[in-house]
Amino acid sequence: MKLTATYWIDSLLLFLLCAPPTRSSPLPQADPPLQRFVCNTGYSQDKCHEDMTVLRRTLAKYPLVQLGDWTWILVRSEDWKGIVTPRGLDPDSPTFTYYAKRQTFVEEALVADLPGRRKELEARWHTRIEKLLYLAVSHELGHALCNDRSEERANRAAKMLREGNSPSCEINHEAKIR
Repeated sequence: MKLTATYWIDSLLLFLLCAPPTRSSPLPQADPPLQRFVCNTGYSQDKCHEDMTVLRRTLAKYPLVQLGDWTWILVRSEDWKGIVTPRGLDPDSPTFTYYAKRQTFVEEALVADLPGRRKELEARWHTRIEKLLYLAVSHELGHALCNDRSEERANRAAKMLREGNSPSCEINHEAKIR
């Protein structure tokens, strides 16, 4: 996929439009980890805000402060397969994480009413889309919090997160070093 200047400008504008307002404090304090929320090219400001609200509500259940600085990117379902397929990823997996940039990509169908694509995902994963959203997000958090690409270990960490516990995982220190 060739990324054009228009792509980057559109992405930056949507990031700025969807980012939460910031506050300044008169006293110097350590900055809390920053969670960025970005909509990929093609989203309108209203649609970005609407879909991002669903994702933020889902993420609010998890200990994002442990994650550190991270970016969550919503991708329109019509663009999803064109992004994941060339990377050798399963086009019916509605999320993936790019560790080097500390980014997790989420397909629009998980947070928006797209009946056709939702039916495909529900059939593939044998669960309702609402549950799939929690499963997919917790799974990606399992990867990110444990700095581990193992699907099995991410699933274990995700289960712990869904149960309200902090994941117990062996930290991959090499991935933590920047």
